[in-house]
Amino acid sequence: MATRESLENRIVAVSALSVGFGLITSAFSFYYVKVFLNFYHIEESWFQFSQTLFLIWNAINDPLFAYFQDSTNFRCSRTRRESVLYAAPFFALSFLVPWFPWGDPESVQPWVTGIHLITALCFWDTMFTYVGLAYSCLFTEMTKDISERYKMVRCTQIGSLLGSSSVFILQYMSSQLEDFQAFQATSIGVAVISCIFMMYCGKHAHTERELQHDSDMQCGKPRVTKFQEYSYFTLSKQILFNRDFLAFVIMNFFHEFYRAFRSNFFAIFADQLIAKGAIPAFVRSVFYGASTTCAKLTVIFGAGVASQLGYYKVIRYSQIIIMFSGLLYFLTGPINHWCLMMFMLLDSCLVDCVSSMFNLAVSDVADNDVIRYNRRHPATSMVYGINALVVKPAISLSPMLVVSILNSYGYDRLKDGKLDATEIGGLNSVMFNLLCLFPCVIGCVQFCSWSFYTIREKKSFDMTLYVGVADDPV
Repeated sequence: MATRESLENRIVAVSALSVGFGLITSAFSFYYVKVFLNFYHIEESWFQFSQTLFLIWNAINDPLFAYFQDSTNFRCSRTRRESVLYAAPFFALSFLVPWFPWGDPESVQPWVTGIHLITALCFWDTMFTYVGLAYSCLFTEMTKDISERYKMVRCTQIGSLLGSSSVFILQYMSSQLEDFQAFQATSIGVAVISCIFMMYCGKHAHTERELQHDSDMQCGKPRVTKFQEYSYFTLSKQILFNRDFLAFVIMNFFHEFYRAFRSNFFAIFADQLIAKGAIPAFVRSVFYGASTTCAKLTVIFGAGVASQLGYYKVIRYSQIIIMFSGLLYFLTGPINHWCLMMFMLLDSCLVDCVSSMFNLAVSDVADNDVIRYNRRHPATSMVYGINALVVKPAISLSPMLVVSILNSYGYDRLKDGKLDATEIGGLNSVMFNLLCLFPCVIGCVQFCSWSFYTIREKKSFDMTLYVGVADDPV
């Protein structure tokens, strides 16, 4: 079994993955809607169609890639780290696809921009899913000790903090996206750096099971290959109808729905509700950057408190705060620009902080699944994959709903300068209401769902049970 020192080195490797992963994911979600709406002027029909296809592909690829990673022994899927190693260059490439238009945005046919968005979203999600599943499984399979997992949360959040700086860098280098060529050039640099960090992880992030297998090979034991005792559909059914898993994924679906709303429309809402000149340009760049970094700092410095409370209570308390903060700000109204900025930062911080706890919950579900079904090989990827099957459609449904609401109040005409002052006031009011009421409604649903989750105060995991039933290498 791996020593503590080697575990710390491997945690550093996973943290490197979080840096590379964060560099491109935070920037992609922050910019792609704004770029296609405001720069490429994509028609709403093509935007909705693209999001629908994206939703379908989301529903298909996650469980399929999960089963592929859990059950096959190809070089690109043999271990979690090798999945990251071989997919990293393609993941970085998928990040660049949206930022280079297929022709002049002012004269190109609408269907070209639509196909561009479809290609960008599907290519991105393919690589995001493949690398993301491996990333999540590394978190679960690196160690079973709950205290070490909280340490991994802190270290990966440090990596994510460094990765989230890409938003600030891109904002600064492109002058809030006004210099689009500078944005394109900077995005290439971000992609290259991201690829290097992810490939470092692919070289060094060995799991305990992989190290155990290497030790067995040195002792002359034959190679044991991965396989699953159950078919794809039976395995999916076993996971999906677990009460704790259901409670988590319902809560996670609405959380991801709201998180997608925040990340995709944060800049759009802020640009509209906080007029140019109301705050200095540098402060605006810091504000946008802080929307992705405040949560990381909170988790880094608050991990000790979270480990004492347990992730169940942390998630529960955050739901309560999000609900009441949205209701309070709705009742007080848009007081001034600085109050609006503070509310948006607080809300974004809480949403992202809670997300950092989710891997702990899924890891517990995956650990219990091994014991419950006496599995010889853990179905970790499948647990994450079925979670994504349920949750990821929220990433498409959220912008589809919000774009439809905004366009019904004239946002599509605002971009062309065809909206009068009265209509602009109505659009601003709708944006403010969405900012305040979304967290109230979604928080209530999450609170109810999370109440059915029963793995609440777990402090450790019985390794003798796990090793006894799961002796195949990852």
